[in-house]
Amino acid sequence: MIPGPSRARRAMLPAVMLTFAAVSLHAQESTRETDATVAGRDSVMRTNSASVLFDKNLNTFNWLGRLSVDTLAGRTRVGIGATYLSNIIQNENPLPGAPRASESTQQNLHLLFTHPLADPVSVHTTWNSLVYSDNRGIGLSNASNHTLLTGLDVSPWSFLTLSPLAGYRWDRQGTIHDRGLALDLGAEVHPLDLDGYRFSGEGHYRRDDLSPRVLSNHIAQAGVEKQFSQESRDSLVFGFQQTGREFYLSGDSTIESRTDNIFTFANLLSYDVNRSFGADLFVSVNNRGLDKDTRALKANPAAPTSFDTRIEEFRLDTYAQLWYQSDDASSTAHMRLGYSERNETHRAKQPEGTMAPNIAVLFAERNRQEQSKDNVARRVTLSGGASMPLSTLHRMMFAGSATILRYDTPSELNLEDRDELLVALAFGTWHRISRHVDIGIALDGTYSHLVYLLKERSGNNSINRVLRLSPRAIYRPGAWLTSVNAFEVLANYTVYDYEKQVALARSFSYRQFSWMDSTAVELTPRIGLDFYAYLKLYERGILRWDEFLERTENSTVDRTFSGQIRYSPAAALLVALGVRYFSQSRYVYKEMIRKPDTFVSSVGPTSLIQWDIGAASRLLFQGWYERRKQTDGTLRSLASMTMHVFLHF
Repeated sequence: MIPGPSRARRAMLPAVMLTFAAVSLHAQESTRETDATVAGRDSVMRTNSASVLFDKNLNTFNWLGRLSVDTLAGRTRVGIGATYLSNIIQNENPLPGAPRASESTQQNLHLLFTHPLADPVSVHTTWNSLVYSDNRGIGLSNASNHTLLTGLDVSPWSFLTLSPLAGYRWDRQGTIHDRGLALDLGAEVHPLDLDGYRFSGEGHYRRDDLSPRVLSNHIAQAGVEKQFSQESRDSLVFGFQQTGREFYLSGDSTIESRTDNIFTFANLLSYDVNRSFGADLFVSVNNRGLDKDTRALKANPAAPTSFDTRIEEFRLDTYAQLWYQSDDASSTAHMRLGYSERNETHRAKQPEGTMAPNIAVLFAERNRQEQSKDNVARRVTLSGGASMPLSTLHRMMFAGSATILRYDTPSELNLEDRDELLVALAFGTWHRISRHVDIGIALDGTYSHLVYLLKERSGNNSINRVLRLSPRAIYRPGAWLTSVNAFEVLANYTVYDYEKQVALARSFSYRQFSWMDSTAVELTPRIGLDFYAYLKLYERGILRWDEFLERTENSTVDRTFSGQIRYSPAAALLVALGVRYFSQSRYVYKEMIRKPDTFVSSVGPTSLIQWDIGAASRLLFQGWYERRKQTDGTLRSLASMTMHVFLHF
């Protein structure tokens, strides 16, 4: 075994979406663990818009529909927010009895109605729905919940609003249906100035009793800001959140409960020495505790013994920053020194009462497994950058950062103790050669070193170096022609520290060259031509860093060419037709001789329609048809398209 360093302790239909009901789109897994509330009580933005996005690529179909309405009907405020998300993948050769397509859909709907009764009281009613379905058979495949809340908004003072709401919730998880009372008590302190101190805050107490399950979400947040002088200011934010979620396990015989408690504190202190120079100091502390508990609803003597767990996480983030900006804002610079630390502990929770000897042995083993996940991560980062004009026609930019990560695991079962170093530098210039030609050059590189501290993992110790040069040129001889050319040369070298001792650790290199040209020609005010070309060559090989020798193993050449003619019959309408060609050639090297391996190509027409319906409304359609030729000579025809409709009203 390699010697290592000593261990250091360190779904509504999309067409309906344009006329009926989403304000925000959540990831499917996170949405199933959170409320169906798409937007907060007053978070429906005062804009009215609707959009539908459809994308077909090969055998995958994606729908995304959104609707956001915030309007007044007489004295009643009406808010609608809805989203519809659908993903369908067609199976070309489904197994017997399997569906011909795998489909996942998610629908969110939020309705808000407020009507003033008498100052300062108004009626407040909300409806929130989530419907999720998935026939892939992975995890929970069907779930939904619907909540109706009604109550009052009371503002006894101009700076305070109280919103007591009560109602009912219907919840479905698979084939299990629960329902029960829902309660939401809210309070909001609007920005309030007291002797120069600006206070704000909000709080919510949310509880849904879905016997036998209980769901909760309690939030409290307070902030204060103070501007001591024209040059200095300070802000403090305190927060607490408790989220309780319960799920059915093993049918309806067991419930898993997850209670998450989060305490946060953040402070930002800013001081401006003068108009051009200043400093910032930021500190954030976050403490989190997550309890995972299970309780049996039905006795099952044959069920395996399980233990509840608790995870605690403490996180500290802080940085000090200096910044500079010239009076005309043409030159800027900043430098930041940051430190972050995260301490995570895992424990199994001991059952109440006296444990039998066999249960005690199982508990000790489970607790040992949980403790093996404990870790402490400390990160120090120094970063900075500057941008300045060299003259009226030339500009220079520089940026860089260096980061050191120390990751320690107290348990002897965890072998992930490691140190990481990452250094990144970037330098660029931009030059106006003439009124027709602009040239830019960018050079950047990264250096990273990964060191595992234990001999069991030290075979993965490696150094990675990446260097990239990216020239770019823009040529505009007149309004009738614009041509952009970009080149890129990249070299990536990964070297293992113990390559000679470990047979599977082999240093390698990756090199790449690419060229892109994009040219637009305006033949008339209504007719134009667009040309695009892209060439990419890349190869991978075995590297001997000490001698800086390499043996190429494989290489690839990608070629893309396309052209189109566009016609604009009106100022708001654009139609284009073209053709696109793509090919990829792969090569292998045997005895240092390059031999063809595979070749694929495709060619077909393209189309585009763009219609600016109004000042902020647009219809965009893109489609392309391609005929692919495989290595074995077989042909395959594929059609793809993208449609985006956005209406603002």
